[in-house]
Amino acid sequence: MNNNKEKSLEYSNSRSDGVYFGSRFLRFVDSLNKLITHLCGIAMFIMVFCIGLGILNRFLFSHSSLSFSMPWTEEVTRYLMTWVVFLGAAVATREDKLIGLQFIIYAVPRTLGSGIKHLSILMSMAFYLTLVWVGLEWAELGQSQGSPVLKLPMVTVYSSMSLGFALCILNTLALLYEAHKFKGGILETREGDPESNVILEEVIK
Repeated sequence: MNNNKEKSLEYSNSRSDGVYFGSRFLRFVDSLNKLITHLCGIAMFIMVFCIGLGILNRFLFSHSSLSFSMPWTEEVTRYLMTWVVFLGAAVATREDKLIGLQFIIYAVPRTLGSGIKHLSILMSMAFYLTLVWVGLEWAELGQSQGSPVLKLPMVTVYSSMSLGFALCILNTLALLYEAHKFKGGILETREGDPESNVILEEVIK
C-alpha cells in the first residue's frame, strides 16, 4: 500500500508531463457520464410510464368510459429511446463495454493483440466522426420538420446522433489516456489491475 501511495504522489507531482491536466480531464468526463447516466435513467422511467399508460388505455380503459386518445405515448417513448441509445453508447465507450470480439485480441501475442485493439479503436473513431457529420446533416434537415403528433421539431431528435457520437469520441480519448497513463496499456481493463485503480483514484481526487 505504501508503494501505491508513493506512486500516487509521483503522478500527482508530475504536472509538467500533463498528468495533472489529464486527471482533471478524466474527472470531467466521468462527471459528465454520471450526469448522462442519471438523465438516461429518468428517460427510461418516463418511457416505462408512457408504455404502461398506453397498455392500460388499450386493454383496460378502452372497455370503460375512461378511454382516452393517447397517441403521444408512443411518440414520446420512441424519441426518448433514440436519445437513450446514443447517450448510453457514449457512456459504454468510456468503459470499453461496446460489443466486440474481445477474445481475439487476447488469443494472440500481446503485441499483436494491442495493435489489433488500437486499429479497431482508430476505425471506431473514424466511424464516430462520420456519424457526427451525418447527424449534423440530419439535424439541419429536421429544422423544417415536426413530429406527427406532438409537432415537436425533429431537430431535437436528430441531434441525438451527432451529440451521442461526439461524446463517444470524448470517451474514447479518455479511455485511451487512462489506459496508457495509468494502466500500462489498452489491453488492461479498468477492473483488472487493482494497483493501478488505487493510483488512478488517488490522482483524480
